[in-house]
Amino acid sequence: MHKKECSLQFELDMETGVGLQSGQGIDPQIMMQYSDDGGRTWSSELWRDIGAVGKYKTRVKWNKLGVARDRVYMVEMTDPVFIQINEAVLNGS
Repeated sequence: MHKKECSLQFELDMETGVGLQSGQGIDPQIMMQYSDDGGRTWSSELWRDIGAVGKYKTRVKWNKLGVARDRVYMVEMTDPVFIQINEAVLNGS
């Protein structure tokens, strides 16, 4: 019998729809990277939209992240907008 490998999903429960009316931040993005070796090397940058102004139902998640043991995650925000992360959720399916 073959054992099914799970694929990880990383989701941020955060305030969305916080884009600015003009300039940098009109379409705010957040970036996530992961490391499988304790932060020595990192995956490529994986960007997600956090919602233009008023788009409050935007979900911020990364799917199909493969499998990992002892993985470390890093998120980075560069747009000059309000950011509030309430929770980070890691699911396997």
